[in-house]
Order: sequence, then structure tokens, then C-alpha cells
Amino acid sequence: MKKVEERKLTLIEHLNELRKRLIISLVALFLGMVISFIFWQKEIFSILVAPLDRLGQELVLLTVTEGFLLQIKIAFFGGLILASPIILWQLIAFVLPALYPKERRIFWSIFLSSVVLFSLGIIFAYHFVLDLALEFLVVECSIALSPMISASKYFTFVLGFLLPFGIAFEIPIVTYLLTKGGLLNPEKLRHNRRYVIVIIFILAAILTPPDVISQIMLALPMLVLYEISLFISFLTYKK
Repeated sequence: MKKVEERKLTLIEHLNELRKRLIISLVALFLGMVISFIFWQKEIFSILVAPLDRLGQELVLLTVTEGFLLQIKIAFFGGLILASPIILWQLIAFVLPALYPKERRIFWSIFLSSVVLFSLGIIFAYHFVLDLALEFLVVECSIALSPMISASKYFTFVLGFLLPFGIAFEIPIVTYLLTKGGLLNPEKLRHNRRYVIVIIFILAAILTPPDVISQIMLALPMLVLYEISLFISFLTYKK
């Protein structure tokens, strides 16, 4: 009976700790949104609209409230970037006490690697793929019509376009964890390569806009990352 009470107490303590971490994260996000809304809204908007500006296209507001909602979206995006160190630290602080010293070293390596790879995916998509996708979708597919692009929908499109690249660049981390957990091995990866290639192109078609250029530009890095993952799996499995 005493052990049951101790377990309940521990569970309640963990839930209280989690609630505290969530509250701190939400407060940090709110403050980040306020700072972005007041100081950095134009800068964030300029960065996201730059690819469209290079095509000589302009955004329009289709509803009375769209301008305000767009400002809220931009503030949320900027606030998330500003608050991300605090949010990530709250996650780390919640998880680390449950890990052994050796597991903590691995955790830090995986965590930092995943952040770097996610950032590289976003940067790659913004600098090398987004312009090509917009040129195809807005210019080539306009059928001699004048595009009228909603500002709010454009912003949603850009975020939905960039995020899959950040997620796709996490393939090596996922492969390492699955190999470490005994769910994958190099032989499986080599044997199923042909199927993986098909799956990669299907995912690229689902995650990107319906144009061949964007799909290929997402599929090619994923194929390279798959080969890198194969090597990582080999090293991990060997150890």
C-alpha cells in the first residue's frame, strides 16, 4: 500500500513538473510573439515574401480581417523562433533527470544534431527550392492569367513548404535511433533500398506542391540522407 502511494506521489510530482514546464514555454512563446509583433514583423514578412518579390508578384488581402490574421501568424512564427531556446531547454530539463550519465551524453548529441539537421533542411528549402517551386506554380502554371495571391494563404503555403524539408533532414537521426533500438540494421536497409526509393518519391509527392521540380528537389536530398543513414546504421550496428 505504501509503494502504491509513493508511485502516485511520484506521478503527481511529474505531472506538476510537466505543467510548470508547459506554462513557462507558453509564457515564453507569448512574450516572443509580442516582441515579434512590435519590433520584427516587417523583417520576418520581408524574408518570407522575398522569393515572390523576385518574380515580380504582389500579395493581396481578400478579406477585411486577413491583414490582422496575417500579422498574428507572423508574430507566432517569430515568437516561436525567439522562444525556441527556452522551450527546448524546458524539454531537456524535464527529460534529463530520468537519464543515466551515459544516456545524457547520447541525448545531447542527438538533440544538437537534430536541431542542426532541421535548420539545414529549412535553409536548403528556402534558398534552393522555394524560388523554383514558386516560379513553376505562379508563372508557368498561370495560363496567361494574372495571379492574385492571398497574403495569408501564401504565408501558410511557405510554412507548409519549408517544414517537410526540415523533417526530411531528420532521417539520419531516426535511423540511428531505430538501429540503436534493434529495429533496423544495415542489411535491412540495403535489401529494401529499391522500396525505400519508391517510398521517398511518394512522400515527396505528398509533402510538396504538385510540381515535379519541388518533388525532385525534396526526393534527392532524402536519397542522399538515406545513403548517409545506411552508413550511420552500419557504424551503430557494428558497435
